[in-house]
Amino acid sequence: MFGITNAAHARSRHRGMGLLAFFGALFLFQPGLRGQTFKPESYQANSKTAGIQEAIDAAAKAGGGTVQIASGTFTLHAAPGHPAILLRSRVTLAGAGQEKTILKLEANPKVYPSVMANENYANPDAAEADHDITLQGFTIDVAASDQVVRETKLTRAVPVAGEQEIALESGESVGLDSVLRIDPGPNEEIVPVLKASSGSYRAFLMRPHPAGAKVVHLVDRLHGLALVGAHNVTLQDVTIQNAPMDGLYLSSTVTPTQYHTYCQKISLQKSKFIACHRNGISVIDADDVTIANNEFRDITGDPGAPVDIEPDHPEQHGNRIAIRDNFAFRCYRGIMVTLQNGGPTAENFREETISGNKIVGTLYGYGVYVALQHRGATVSGNTIEGPAGEGIYLLGSSHVQVTNNIITDPGRCHTVGNCGRPASGVGIRVEGPSYVTGNVITGNTIKDTQQTPTLLYGIHFSSEGKGNTIRGNVASRFDPVHGEVVHVSGKADSNTISENKKQ
Repeated sequence: MFGITNAAHARSRHRGMGLLAFFGALFLFQPGLRGQTFKPESYQANSKTAGIQEAIDAAAKAGGGTVQIASGTFTLHAAPGHPAILLRSRVTLAGAGQEKTILKLEANPKVYPSVMANENYANPDAAEADHDITLQGFTIDVAASDQVVRETKLTRAVPVAGEQEIALESGESVGLDSVLRIDPGPNEEIVPVLKASSGSYRAFLMRPHPAGAKVVHLVDRLHGLALVGAHNVTLQDVTIQNAPMDGLYLSSTVTPTQYHTYCQKISLQKSKFIACHRNGISVIDADDVTIANNEFRDITGDPGAPVDIEPDHPEQHGNRIAIRDNFAFRCYRGIMVTLQNGGPTAENFREETISGNKIVGTLYGYGVYVALQHRGATVSGNTIEGPAGEGIYLLGSSHVQVTNNIITDPGRCHTVGNCGRPASGVGIRVEGPSYVTGNVITGNTIKDTQQTPTLLYGIHFSSEGKGNTIRGNVASRFDPVHGEVVHVSGKADSNTISENKKQ
């Protein structure tokens, strides 16, 4: 009996030790639990990235860990056609703080597609999705003003600010979305080309420029960070600035080739996107994205949005994207959900929310734009101040909830010396054909605080759609001759429009 008990105990003890070994190994290889720290200065010899790439590689080889970058400015060099830094699974890249650790791209590189990208960016289907990556506490400075392609001059003056034609001495390789630095010095501005046709170029400028002013054509097609098919990525307390394209690009491909592995579970919080020249964040193909408590400043280009959700193909994704509590200042446009390439029903785009954001001074367009969203979205509790266009614009969209937003001074002119137009601002515009149904516009406050109001209509409903509700909205100080709280140029009798009032 005793012997049998001892044998059983031995077997039990052996199984217990096996389980301990298994769970010990499982614990050891959990992301972030390994606890190893890798310092780039240990790998600096012969490194083109101050030892940062080598430290990332060492951490990945060890099964995961943290690469801790010290304070300072570190120059990143890249081979032509490649990113400077490749991010790998289970690795955290941490600096000493956004203001303390600066990763600056070298001047005049032929980098593509971004300063940083996940390891399998070129073909995310080729291996397991890159996953469990964390970036925190540093700045990526793409240094757009240093990325020079060639120089030319203005052949004639730009007399006033606004969207103007730019006449160039040489337009070689300049086209739509090209980035130009005009009149370097105290009067300079960096502007993307918004329209290009037969040697004619148009851009939006904030100030006049003289004939003969120097024009520098900068590199384009260069993002700050590209995540392609990556999963479980956190970006926190990071600044991305001076990118000729997007600060951050989320997709399933960066080439014409289409892949199946798209981004999932991306958290972007407490970060800054400054002076990027297409968008702050572009979401092309990604599900479960949180964009919260970030700051966006001086985002220019087409569209020039703090955040742009815009698929390139119908099979791409954008489900459960939450854009909340962000601050955007002096961007060309506001937050955008634009699904014209998302297919006839945009099945992969559901449950987007745009809430609690403060959007100040959109220079060229609207505060929030939702286009061809047929599966519903929520735009709620946002504060939109001084948009050049509409505060909120729903184009061809259905089942969108627009509630409790505060919109001030829509239609405001931001180009001093070129502001003589009549009032044309609209707080909320709903426009589109008969399939525009089920939108609910309630509890919004639209007001004009300017000496000369630019607000024409609080709400403009221009649609043949049915079943829309516009109720309990308030507008104040609109154009006294032509303005209205709600202006209808569609089918009023097929929709509920009631209890809207002038304050």
